[in-house]
Amino acid sequence: MVATNLKYAFRQLRKQKLFAFINVIGLALSMVAGLLIFKYVSFEKSYDDHIEETDQVFRIYRIDDGEDPSDGVASVFPGMTPIIRSSIPEVDKIARVIDSEKIFQSFAFTHYTSGGNSTTFNIPNGYFADGDAIDIFSMNWIEGEGTASLENPYELVISKSYKERFFGNEQALGKVLHFKNYGKDFKITGVFDDLPENTHFKYNLLVSFKSLPAEWNLDNSFGWGNFYTYIKTIPHPEIDEVESKINNVFVNIEDAWFQDEGVTFKLQNVRDIHLTSHHSFELEANGNKTTVEFLSIIAVFIMIVAWVNYINLSTSKLVERAKEVGVRKVLGSYRKQLVYQFLVEGFLINLLAIITALTALQVTKTWFEQLLGLPISFFDEANIQQTLIVLAGFALGAMLFGLYPAVLFSRQKVSSVLKGKVRASKSGLVLRKSLTIFQYIVAIVLILGTLAVKRQMNFIQSQSPGMDIDQTLVVKKPFIEAERRSIAKPAFINQISQIPNVAGVAASSEIPGYEIARMRWIALGPGEDDLAIYAKDVAIDESFIDLYNINVLYGRSFSKEFNDAQSVVLSLSTAESLLGKEDLASWIDRTIYYETEPYRLVGIVEDISQESLKVGVQPHIYTYHDRVIYYSIKLKPEDMHGTIDEVQAVFGSVFPESHFDYFFLDEYFNRQYKADALFGKIFSFFSLLAIVITSLGLFGLSLYNITQRAKEVSIRKILGAKLLSLFYLLSREYFLLLAGSIIVAVPIGYYLIENWLGAFANRITVSVDLFIVPLLIVLVLTLVTVAYQVIKAADANPAETLRQE
Repeated sequence: MVATNLKYAFRQLRKQKLFAFINVIGLALSMVAGLLIFKYVSFEKSYDDHIEETDQVFRIYRIDDGEDPSDGVASVFPGMTPIIRSSIPEVDKIARVIDSEKIFQSFAFTHYTSGGNSTTFNIPNGYFADGDAIDIFSMNWIEGEGTASLENPYELVISKSYKERFFGNEQALGKVLHFKNYGKDFKITGVFDDLPENTHFKYNLLVSFKSLPAEWNLDNSFGWGNFYTYIKTIPHPEIDEVESKINNVFVNIEDAWFQDEGVTFKLQNVRDIHLTSHHSFELEANGNKTTVEFLSIIAVFIMIVAWVNYINLSTSKLVERAKEVGVRKVLGSYRKQLVYQFLVEGFLINLLAIITALTALQVTKTWFEQLLGLPISFFDEANIQQTLIVLAGFALGAMLFGLYPAVLFSRQKVSSVLKGKVRASKSGLVLRKSLTIFQYIVAIVLILGTLAVKRQMNFIQSQSPGMDIDQTLVVKKPFIEAERRSIAKPAFINQISQIPNVAGVAASSEIPGYEIARMRWIALGPGEDDLAIYAKDVAIDESFIDLYNINVLYGRSFSKEFNDAQSVVLSLSTAESLLGKEDLASWIDRTIYYETEPYRLVGIVEDISQESLKVGVQPHIYTYHDRVIYYSIKLKPEDMHGTIDEVQAVFGSVFPESHFDYFFLDEYFNRQYKADALFGKIFSFFSLLAIVITSLGLFGLSLYNITQRAKEVSIRKILGAKLLSLFYLLSREYFLLLAGSIIVAVPIGYYLIENWLGAFANRITVSVDLFIVPLLIVLVLTLVTVAYQVIKAADANPAETLRQE
């Protein structure tokens, strides 16, 4: 029975090759899109799954009085940890972590062999961490399981990849790495397997927190807010109660200034961080829950569009296949058997679609990995079950959608069929038109979204950040003792300036593209009632503003010719907020207050986009303080690699004990747009797939409809109808459907675009021309899809067509 039905199904597909091709390709493309989106969405939702007992692991963050909980700051104060550890029984483990770059800028370690050779690597993503971090973050140990420790000073644990760089296949446990910038030896107590990509906290090295200088007194510090703090609670905690205890425990702590300022501490489960957390000073740019949900909806729409094609094409064959049904009923077939036969045909189409989809995915795997920015595997042991479940779900959906035409075909009356009175029902026509409108709506909305994303990304990239960051090499200042700083800094700058292909060099505490943590008050007076502005504080030298080509609006920049130790330069937004927008020039050389100290205002400069244009302009204070962290070196375009080698040679001579660590600023700055650029690529690709699937369905439907009206066209030609009138007759239905789709699609598209653009401080305006383009694209697609069939039918010889009557 099954074999007979399959044989018959194959015969039907051979008879209707074009319709079978359209159905198979449409379903295959939708399966490709669905599988890829499922892979991406699953990856985004799986962040930090490797951490054991994740329901008990939380990060502490803070919000100011009246601030929305979705805002706030991801890091807190180091002095909180000992108090929470000793005072709150629900907290089983607690660990502070701080990025090494906040302290030492460069995290370079050297391994010295017994033969006198040495190997040095700068290790990115290195952190100082409390001993409880080992228990909280559930590392998979390659060496040191059960004995790995961060409890003692000068201990560290290292990732497998970096262990292999230092030691190859040798065991690393117990060996020593020399931390160049700190001048200390550290013992390796454990080697952990490389972390999966889907974790918000990516570390290659954890160093004992107790290794930090004891004189910093971090256990009692409430002024340095750059420490990420994680807790692991006892099982089944009452989170609201734990939060309340954390806030109450500091009430009687003398140095806990935040109690009087209305700062509140909140707990955030680690699994919620990647998709829902967008606080200041996140460890990395997190994902976006809305984007993930939006892509999931696109996947559903793409599948529905393919299934709609299947229904439309199948039901459009009603008149043609009704005679087949009538004959089979006369020969004794039951309705149940007919339904089964049509479902077998649907199964065969889906099977061919699955084979096509999996083949396409395997062939294009590398390209899709580059598109999605993540490794893709569908057939290995860990993923094959998921792949089969997803494909089975798609196939089941198609079969369920295919049940409607199967039932519709099987219930045709034999008497009507054999008399040639079969007509498509009114309800069937309405259904097909409704489904076609749905396809048009999806196509218009997706094209509109694609254009909006591309236009916004082009807008951001074309906007000036208020400074020149091109051809700027940034070198991280090494950690050196205070007595050497006064000699090393001018020596380094002087020697770098003498390199022929160096156009300029400047020193600063911050660089563009970095989220500034240091905030200070700038005020009109020293009193509490004086107007004051809280702004980002950047320490720069006399060359910084010129090197970055920041426009000086009033006054001047800092200069060695003046005593500017207690001078200040303000950004325009800071000056306008503090001094008003009128007659700013009159404030130059007048006294204002930096915190409570009198400073001279020597200049007002144009606002810059310190962070991405999504964040927008923020108020800045520039001081002439010596807090150098970065050297910015403007290079000439000639022989840049050779110039970098010369810069490295100078660095090695001035800072022989330190590691040379550098990067190009434009690449560093543009990393902020990586997630949005990736979303734009993904969205564009899947939108294109949906449009192709819609076009395939429209082509198939128009082909059949026009074929059914071939005799009508021939008669009209005999009666003198012109080509233009025939074209209008055969295509007007599709343009009416398109017009109806536009009425629905435009407001939906506008709403979705406005919601997405709401995340950008600097954004495009949603104008009328943005809607005209997708409408023209869909109109052209309709014309191209339908025109060929219409012209072919109109050009046909009436005698050939009517001979069959």
